[in-house]
This record gives sequence, structure tokens and C-alpha cells, in this order.
Amino acid sequence: MNDKTTPLFPLKSIVLPGGIFPLRIFERRYIDMVKECIKNNTGFCIVLTRNDSSKKYIDDVYNYGCYVMITDWNQLEDGLLGITVLGKYKIHVKDCKLNENNLLCGNIETIPDEKEYMIPQKYIILSKFYKKIYPGIKNFISYTNERYSDASWVGFRLTECLPLDSHTKNKLIATNDGIERLEKLYEIVNKLFKAEIKDLD
Repeated sequence: MNDKTTPLFPLKSIVLPGGIFPLRIFERRYIDMVKECIKNNTGFCIVLTRNDSSKKYIDDVYNYGCYVMITDWNQLEDGLLGITVLGKYKIHVKDCKLNENNLLCGNIETIPDEKEYMIPQKYIILSKFYKKIYPGIKNFISYTNERYSDASWVGFRLTECLPLDSHTKNKLIATNDGIERLEKLYEIVNKLFKAEIKDLD
């Protein structure tokens, strides 16, 4: 694992390894960050913001996230900067602080890639569930290499798109085993989407 200081981009949403995500950039500090990333061919880290907005900004992020690279950028119709990012690997934020440009930067630890596991039969229903909801989000997020039998890939995609609070998402991100993450997601999906899951049996 390597430690390095990297810009942090706090969001209510998350992108994980293999995920593709569009972002609208409008604050000057983030526009400058994007310019530097493009210039130096470097990335930044997306981290989840906490639900408690009463906390100070520097303390308002969770300690797990994902290092992303910019794959495309353009000016949107409303004049804002639009970028598309690709999730590369998970990270752990050891500490963070604001730099001179009021940009939150963190000392991050790279988390090794997870072992690839085929989805156990018990959790195949989660792959089917994601296939069912994917058409509703593919105009916003698309993938060129779907891996519906890969435990980590399916778990990452469900963690990204399910309507979960930041605390729950952060716990799923912090889990470093694809099967264990599916176990947690299985409980969540059966609780929140019981009727939809029943139709897939």
C-alpha cells in the first residue's frame, strides 16, 4: 500500500472501481483541480459526505472512497464544466486538511484490489436485480464491460446506485471482500425491495 496526498471531492454519491460517473463542476476550486488533473494526467478521490450537515466541512467526509481518473470533459449547455470519471481503486483517507486554495486534500492509503469471486448461487438474485434496474440508470451511467457473475463488480454497482444513507454506503465500501459485501447487500435489498426481488425468483 502506498500513502500519498490527493485532492478529495466530497459527494453524496460514490463511484467505485470499474464505475463510470458524470460530474458537473462549478466551484472554482474544483475547476482548478480538474485542470491540474488533466494537465498532469492524475486523478482525485471521491469520498462520501456525512449526513450530519452541522459538522464542519473538513470533518464532514467519511474515511473511505475511490480514486478516479477523468476520461472525458466538455462544456455543458448551461455553461458548466462536465467531466466523466472512471473508478480505479478504493482508498482509505488517513487524514485530511484544506490547502491554500480551500481544496480538501487527504493523505490516502491505496487499498489492494479485491480477489475475484464468482457470485454464489444464493446471491445470483442480486445480479438479476441489478440487471433489472440498470435500464433506468444507463442513460446516466453506462458500462462497456458488464461482469454480472463477478461478486465485487455487482456489489460495487449496487453500492453506487441503491438509495442508501452515506453511513451504510461507507460500511459497504470499507468491506474488502466481495462475498461479504453481497451478504450485506442481500439483507438490504430483501428489506427495501422485497416485492421486486420476489418477482425475480
